[in-house]
Amino acid sequence: MVTLSAASAAMAQGWRTYSAPDYGFSMLVPDDTKITTKEFGSGWGGLVGDSDGVRVIGIAKLGAPEEAREIEAFGVDVTGIPAGRWTQIDSGSGQGWSWYRTVRAQDGGRLVFGGYGVGKRGSYLLILITTPEVFNAYRPDFDKWYNSIRLN
Repeated sequence: MVTLSAASAAMAQGWRTYSAPDYGFSMLVPDDTKITTKEFGSGWGGLVGDSDGVRVIGIAKLGAPEEAREIEAFGVDVTGIPAGRWTQIDSGSGQGWSWYRTVRAQDGGRLVFGGYGVGKRGSYLLILITTPEVFNAYRPDFDKWYNSIRLN
C-alpha cells in the first residue's frame, strides 16, 4: 500500500514535461518517474511510468478514431476497474482533442483519474492510478498533471 509520506515525496518534487512524439501526446510527470513503452494489443501502444505509488499510463491508438464506448471498454481492460465504477467529471474539446471526457474510477483502494478521447492522430487514454487517500491529499497536483496534457 502506498503511504501518504511516499506519495508526498512524489508530489513535492519537481515536474518535467514528458513528450511522446511517436504517440502524439505530452504531459507533466514527476521528475523521478521511470517511463517504459508498452504495447497493449489491438493497435494500442504507449507508456507506463511509476513514481512512489503513482502510476502514469498514456496510451494511443493512431489512425481512425475509436468510438467512446470502445475507448471506455479498453480503459476497463487496462485498469481492471468495472465500467459501473467510472464517473464522467467533464467533457469538451481543445488542447489537441477533437473531443475528450474527464473521468474518475474507484474500486477499493485503487483510484483512476484522467481522460480519454480523440485527436487528429487517433484515440487516447491518459490516466493516473493511485489510492483515494493520495488523490484527495494531492488533488491540486493531479489537476496540474491533467491540465498539462496536450495532443500533438
